[in-house]
Amino acid sequence: MTEIILEPTVTIVNPEDQEKAERVLQKSEAACLISNSIKSKVTMIPTIKIS
Repeated sequence: MTEIILEPTVTIVNPEDQEKAERVLQKSEAACLISNSIKSKVTMIPTIKIS
């Protein structure tokens, strides 16, 4: 494997929470023990849905 692509989807109800959801995604990417221990390149392509 040379690259792993993660495509998480976060669904929020309140549009005002979009910045908070983005911060949570950034923190989860930085703190993920599994992706940080893999030698392959890990790319995260998040999606935030408002419903």
